[in-house]
Amino acid sequence: MNLTSLSFIMYFVVLMVVMCILQLLRKLKENVKTIQLLLLLIFSYYFIIKCDWRFFICVLFVTLVTYLIGILLDNAHDVKILATGAVVLLAFLGYFKYADFFVNSFRAVVGLDPVTLNIILPIGISFYIFSALSYIMDVYRCEYNAERNVINFALYIAFFPKLISGPIVRGKNFFNYVRVYRGVEWREFLVGIQIFVFGLFKKLVLANHLGVFVDDVYKAPMAYNTGTIILAVISYSLQIYFDFSGYSDMAIGVSKVLGFDFKPNFNLPYISRNVSEFWTRWHISLSSWFKDYLYIPLGGSRKGKVRTYINLLVVMLVSGLWHGAGWTYVMWGGLHGIASCINKAFGRRLKKLGSLVNMVVTYIIVTILWVAFRARDFSNAIQILKGMLTIHSGIAQPYVWSFFAIGIYVIALIVAMIHSRKEHSDGINGFYPVLDLSKFWALVIFFTFCGLTVMLGYFGNTAFIYGAF
Repeated sequence: MNLTSLSFIMYFVVLMVVMCILQLLRKLKENVKTIQLLLLLIFSYYFIIKCDWRFFICVLFVTLVTYLIGILLDNAHDVKILATGAVVLLAFLGYFKYADFFVNSFRAVVGLDPVTLNIILPIGISFYIFSALSYIMDVYRCEYNAERNVINFALYIAFFPKLISGPIVRGKNFFNYVRVYRGVEWREFLVGIQIFVFGLFKKLVLANHLGVFVDDVYKAPMAYNTGTIILAVISYSLQIYFDFSGYSDMAIGVSKVLGFDFKPNFNLPYISRNVSEFWTRWHISLSSWFKDYLYIPLGGSRKGKVRTYINLLVVMLVSGLWHGAGWTYVMWGGLHGIASCINKAFGRRLKKLGSLVNMVVTYIIVTILWVAFRARDFSNAIQILKGMLTIHSGIAQPYVWSFFAIGIYVIALIVAMIHSRKEHSDGINGFYPVLDLSKFWALVIFFTFCGLTVMLGYFGNTAFIYGAF
């Protein structure tokens, strides 16, 4: 069950009805807030169990371990306690996500055939493990006290909108929302439901249609001509953006409906002027996580140029491995690390080329690197790159949805530029063009948009790309 499934929508409607009833009762009794939070926790657990009951056991284990480590750190800020908690959580992540990868990599080195360990990959494990790690590190740093309320803490780990693909919400922010929780409010509902539908449009109409074309080309790249392969590579850069940012919008929208105001996770990443800026605009919650909990603790840029380059490489290699248990992901992360080092070394000189040139060059670099991310193995990646760089004949497929998606992104960029100029903001920033649904024509536009999303949507494969990480 995911956020685009019919079963989720049905169960969520029931949840909303109950939440609204409780909100009405809240005027009579103050402790209704606790009942509302408990209801959200129960629904979150139900959401996980509907995926697989074993996933629930994994979430429960991480919740209990992190909760206990947090309390121990609150009583005694001992680095040994922190290290114990971090080792347990990372070992848990390593077993489920990387055991098969490391075992088969070792077997390949010694000349043995690969084996299948049949280890399940719990849904969203990378996201809630990183949430747990940030929590215990923040408590150790005395940034806030450990959360003693079991319901509040369990909800932090398992909250269903952010479980599958983030965003990675910091404990401090989440618990601040919980302590002043006001339940479902009509004004926030109207905003949240629009953000949700924006995300749904990105996923069903744009990402899913692009995915059909991309899958076909990546399965047999040599059957297509040069132009089609280049279009497929560009299409994947848009597919993964619309897919992941679409999920983030849906998660943020659902959270807002339920009374949690999470920050945007994307900010028009393909207008970045260098790879470093790209990572401040793409998957913002993960990028800031690596900056605060890995890059800065390693020394950041405070210990000389060489150490800075090493730190950048380490962070990006870990980021690549975080995204997937495969050498193509490691290569993707390593190449991003090299690009970040080049930007760090020659950034001032590159600025002289102008913003537009830097944007185009950065997009080309990022898009080519997506090939390693998307390819099933090194040979597939080489085939795609070879197909892009050599002129050859084959099937020509000017996929209409690719041009439609490009047009949508350009329109969104133009609107963002106009809005940013009106707001006198620093640079170009994306935003949600929320309508005032108390007005008739706003309702007409919104429901027309909903209808188009359903009519144009592709429902053949609704799995989210980042749901596998």
